[in-house]
Amino acid sequence: MPQYREESIVATLLAFPYAFPVNGRSRQFFHFAAERFLRPFFLLVFVVADLCGGSVPHASPQQKTSDSTPVVTKVEPPSWWIDLTQEVMLLLSGRDLEATHVSCNLPTLRVPRTQAAAGGNYLFLWLKIGADTKPGTAVCRITTPKGTTAFELPLAARTPTLGKFQGLSQDDVIYLIMPDRFANGDPTNDEPAEAPGSHDRSKPRAYHGGDLLGIKNHLSYLKDLGVTALWLTPIVKNGAAQDYHGYGAVDLYAVDPHLGALKDYQDLVAAAHQQHMKIFFDVVPNHVGPKHPWVWNPPLPDWFHGTLQHHLDSFSPLNGTFYGKPGGQTASNDPFESLIDPHAPASMKRNLTEGWFFGILPDMNTESPMVAQYLLQDSVWWAEISGLDGYRVDTFPYVGRKFWANWHAGLRRIYPNLTTIGEVFHPDPSVTSFFVGGVRRYDGIDSALSTVFDFPMFFTIRDVLLRNAPAGRIADVLRHDSLYLRPDMLVPFFANHDVPRFASAEGSSPAKLKLAFGLTLTLRGIPEIYYGDEIGMRGGGDPDNRRDFPGGWSGDSNDAFTQAGRTRDQQEVFSYVQALLRLRREHAALRAGQLWHLASDESSYVFVRESEEERLVVAFNNAAQQRELLVPLNDTPAQRAAAIRLLFGEAKAELTRSEIRLTMPAQSLSIFALN
Repeated sequence: MPQYREESIVATLLAFPYAFPVNGRSRQFFHFAAERFLRPFFLLVFVVADLCGGSVPHASPQQKTSDSTPVVTKVEPPSWWIDLTQEVMLLLSGRDLEATHVSCNLPTLRVPRTQAAAGGNYLFLWLKIGADTKPGTAVCRITTPKGTTAFELPLAARTPTLGKFQGLSQDDVIYLIMPDRFANGDPTNDEPAEAPGSHDRSKPRAYHGGDLLGIKNHLSYLKDLGVTALWLTPIVKNGAAQDYHGYGAVDLYAVDPHLGALKDYQDLVAAAHQQHMKIFFDVVPNHVGPKHPWVWNPPLPDWFHGTLQHHLDSFSPLNGTFYGKPGGQTASNDPFESLIDPHAPASMKRNLTEGWFFGILPDMNTESPMVAQYLLQDSVWWAEISGLDGYRVDTFPYVGRKFWANWHAGLRRIYPNLTTIGEVFHPDPSVTSFFVGGVRRYDGIDSALSTVFDFPMFFTIRDVLLRNAPAGRIADVLRHDSLYLRPDMLVPFFANHDVPRFASAEGSSPAKLKLAFGLTLTLRGIPEIYYGDEIGMRGGGDPDNRRDFPGGWSGDSNDAFTQAGRTRDQQEVFSYVQALLRLRREHAALRAGQLWHLASDESSYVFVRESEEERLVVAFNNAAQQRELLVPLNDTPAQRAAAIRLLFGEAKAELTRSEIRLTMPAQSLSIFALN
């Protein structure tokens, strides 16, 4: 195969949508696909081409050699706890592991079952842990027809759980960080020995050097801003030199060396907890990266849905017209409608739940009990080893619902307060609500998922602010809250790592950015903020929306982590967000109060947040000019108000017995307290 430059190929792909009249969402979706999936595809093509030519630059560590003695090269999980579960399933990698007998040095340990696979390259081993087992290192000897070998498994006692595994509450505000792009705390890990040429800040698709220590060093900045929970994109080891984003896993039990070591993650979680902040782990049971050793040599024939040579892709055979949507438009999301449709046969759903994501990322066969056990234990291990507080769950709808029910049941048996937040990239609340747990759906399954990101509100906020859609669409999304058991636990947001920065979007302005924050931080739910938006960071599609946070690297021209280092424009946005978050902390009604509509039309939306102690009125005006609005109060929670005072913003209000007369500046959001 000709040695084309990978960057040139990706650049061509990124330029492709501009050759056709597609809408903004389609372009966002294409950039998302090109960054997160098409680039690994070409890496995969190169590897396959090398294999066909007889060169194997990334040979699987489980390959056989001329040596026929059994060898264990890897143990997963790499450690466990004596008082956590009664049994753990180990996956050993190596060669000639066709065990006839396994015994361990501790009498309280027993191996009732083993299963060799892939010609002895893998051995599944079920280890029973007796109640009297003491902490220490288990040494287990494997006997095979070709000899013996041994492996070690550290067994620890559980540490106190106080202050760990906390889950979310309505008091929280989530801050999304891409670790490689936030701050460089340890330059020595910028380019690990095993990943030469991977670090180059001048290249938007290379590693830039941000790491876990960099986040830890700036917890005071985050606390000062007012956030209480951090969601980090995946920190597990990735395979390609451009997998800075974390979604191309090659080892689910290791921290990517660009980001640090396991101790760095443990220290970050502990330091965050000391600051009364929580940590969310980005977990991806749906797939691994295309360079994972399993792709060439899976532990079981059905470890994946399909094989490298023969598999479905995740593109659904349905298009929008099937459910009556206008034709001729490229969708910004997959048709998850088929997954919630009791009348849709399996053929309409299989691509979504069994296809390799974009035909590239190997899809885990979560219907396999052994795959399901492996993935559950992986999540338990990360929780126990670190004390994390919850999981952000990537590509949630693409995984079968039985798996989610069992995965959650296994987690909650140990960590009853752990919160899980699912990614369901879809604008329709009737679709997103289906995936939330707490109720058995038509299939008889309760996914047990705690909550979802409020993508319907995301699409609506962007449409209202950037494309002048009617402000009343906000109320339309909110009326669907009856579909959720806990709408107060939804996670509203207006930006994340998969879409262009709001500040650079067509139709945006500093005033519009403030409005996006104003709505996200005052509507019901637990809001999420994307790193850098609080200083108005700019950026187009992936990877431009993942620029380095200014000041996170030695030598940066300005340090936005400090007030003195922020530009005037950066400080203006920061102060606005900080003030809103302070108001949110000070007023329980903004965090957990009932939301009531007062007025809604083309350009404005006025609502009440009511708690037992107070009632607050939030007035949003998206019009390009000042607006006066008479808001009737009869038969509303505000009808007995005797006085009104301004808490935030520049609007004016006059209160009579039956109405509020609001004078709202152009493109503004204001908050009033009623007495």
